[in-house]
Amino acid sequence: MVKWILLLFAATVCGHAEVTNQITSDVYSDRVRNGTTVCAVGGIINGAATDFASLSVQAVTLGKGPTLQSGSSEQVEEMIIVKEGRLNITINGEGKTVGPGSVAIVLPGDSRSFSNAADGETTYYELEYRSKKPVDVERGKKAGGSFIMDWNDVKYVPREDGAGGTRNFFSRATAMGARMDLHATQLEPGKSSHDPHHHRAEEMIIMLDGEVEEYLGPGETGGKSKKATRGDVIFLVSNEYHAIRNIGTKPALYFAFQFE
Repeated sequence: MVKWILLLFAATVCGHAEVTNQITSDVYSDRVRNGTTVCAVGGIINGAATDFASLSVQAVTLGKGPTLQSGSSEQVEEMIIVKEGRLNITINGEGKTVGPGSVAIVLPGDSRSFSNAADGETTYYELEYRSKKPVDVERGKKAGGSFIMDWNDVKYVPREDGAGGTRNFFSRATAMGARMDLHATQLEPGKSSHDPHHHRAEEMIIMLDGEVEEYLGPGETGGKSKKATRGDVIFLVSNEYHAIRNIGTKPALYFAFQFE
């Protein structure tokens, strides 16, 4: 009985707020940290974007043992990124246990469940998004459907300029977007990823480690710089000029997620 009460509590805590705002370019903080509950949730971003009627990002922490389950949703697609610990992800009855940096995409209509496979806590980011255009599940299935990618299975490719390297996870269509692109970047201390530039696709930077400074502006100059560190999420609106530089003393590690 106690277990079911705790799971009910977790399902309640892990709910999403109603979308009431347009997301703006900024650095958003991951505030989750509570080892005494079955499921502690930190809401990071919740609003609308250029191509999404709704987009939410939250950090979920699971204690030892509990499982979160949910019925399928026909209107929402989901991305999972493991922050720390080990997470068992089951999609449509097929499960896989993965560690930090691993990623999953769950298409609308597919069932999924999560359980903590670590000795301590496991924390993962949960991104849920719904497109403004009609959901195209068939497009998502033709592009590969739902999937799970282990960090260790994605090849690290060093940059020729010595500034770091990249792990390219995917660039494909899904049910909610014509192009979704996710890669992980390692950026060495004192190095910049690129000069200020802009693109039509909106983008999120999810900081896995290190300390960076993000330039945000209407042009290549004249903008503002904001610091971001482990657990922070940087949101970049469509056509915002941006650039990222490692201002720490160790390599910075982050995901870059573009969507349109």
